[in-house]
Amino acid sequence: MEHIIALTPAKRDCLLDCMAQLTAVAVAQIAEDGRLLHANLGFKRLTRHGQTGAGTQPDMRSFFVNPSFDELLAIHADPGLPIYEGILNVADLNSVCRSLIGTVHHFDGKLMLVAEHDVADMERLNAEVIKLNLELSELQRSLARTNRSLLASEERLKQLSITDPLTSLANRRYLMDFLQQAWQRSQRFASTFSVIMADIDFFKKINDQHGHEQGDVVLKAVAAQMQAMARKVDLVARFGGEEFVIVLQEAPLSAAVEMAQRLRQAVTELRFEPLPQGVTCSYGVAQFATGQSVQDLLKHADEALYESKHAGRNRVTAHR
Repeated sequence: MEHIIALTPAKRDCLLDCMAQLTAVAVAQIAEDGRLLHANLGFKRLTRHGQTGAGTQPDMRSFFVNPSFDELLAIHADPGLPIYEGILNVADLNSVCRSLIGTVHHFDGKLMLVAEHDVADMERLNAEVIKLNLELSELQRSLARTNRSLLASEERLKQLSITDPLTSLANRRYLMDFLQQAWQRSQRFASTFSVIMADIDFFKKINDQHGHEQGDVVLKAVAAQMQAMARKVDLVARFGGEEFVIVLQEAPLSAAVEMAQRLRQAVTELRFEPLPQGVTCSYGVAQFATGQSVQDLLKHADEALYESKHAGRNRVTAHR
């Protein structure tokens, strides 16, 4: 810090005003009886002034250790020049000792101190700041990792809530939401869509003769075949038991029937070790019509599926 060569009253007042809010430099006026007359933020931080209780005025004579308060008062200097400059050993209100580099002036029955921390003290403070910043950075990284983990867990829970655990298809809950959204789009844009309802033929017989584990193998294979053949904009869902529903966006009845026929043929080509003859499915197809509800559409597809079953299975029937 630059030394103050000549401190006039005007310079002194300007210095007090300019440094009132500084924290890196300590500026204070102390009466000869030890009363603290003025202190900037840097001095208050240094001495922890304000922690002695409301209304308590500390005696600052014990603040100066080397040179002592009395030693400073005994020094004489020319007007405007400091009575002391260099290293000051001081103690805060908690008797914690430290070193400062600065100057002390004596005028009008007061001591004026202008000082800053010495290099060692500043290095210690800087080291503490660096350590705190590193700890803060690590805490922020930890919070970011935790947040990513929570988001991943939330997404996983969301997927579990809308996915059939056996086939990994959409479950009935998500199917109904999807159909409702398709219904709303059709109302808004005068568009149409169709559904295919499929049921594995004689599935109870497969479970009874070959066990539920083999039945699960068949369910997963049929589900995978349907998912592989569906378009990305369509939805394949497990409706319940051995029943599946496919929602075909922007598809008229003719396109849905054609899709159902391709599915029917593809499923007949699946083979399983204990079922050399494979399995078949029956299909019912229905197209959404103005004025219908989602429930009406599913009912029509179910009625068409019943007709396929009644007519001998392994066939596609469209609701007219």
